[in-house]
Amino acid sequence: MRLNRIRAVFAVAVCLAAAILTATAHAMSDEGRFPGAWRLVSAEYRTMDGSIIDSPWGPEPQGMIMYDSYGNMSAQLGHRERARFAGGDQLRGSPEEIKAAFESFNAYWGRYKLDEQSRTVTHIVQQAMFPNWTGSKQVRYYKFENNRLILTTPPIRRGAQEVIGVLVWERAH
Repeated sequence: MRLNRIRAVFAVAVCLAAAILTATAHAMSDEGRFPGAWRLVSAEYRTMDGSIIDSPWGPEPQGMIMYDSYGNMSAQLGHRERARFAGGDQLRGSPEEIKAAFESFNAYWGRYKLDEQSRTVTHIVQQAMFPNWTGSKQVRYYKFENNRLILTTPPIRRGAQEVIGVLVWERAH
């Protein structure tokens, strides 16, 4: 009888240890590090020769990107000092006000998929402020440094030149 109890306790201990090791390994994997809310620290575009050019979100951008453990994501980025509409009605802005609002903010949501081998996260966009992104796959290279997530775009066209976007995110608390 006593031997059976010892075996049962040992079996429970082994199961608990396995569960703890599995949870710890998941949390330490990239897949386990993504879920949560991330606050935008910096955003810049670099030309193909590495020169830094202005970000559309200004020198002190604001933003948040969120990933959950079910594969959902959303991102919002904006200029800290966005001009308000004179009339206070979003449906009655002047063409200039609407253009400035559109150019100083970006938002999209959808699903995401990680590829730890290539160190990429693909945002599978279901809806976006920029309509051309709806239904697209936005690939980002990623790396973690301390409490930060750094996302880098492949070369993208912005106006007349190709650039690479570098966005630094810090875990939000």
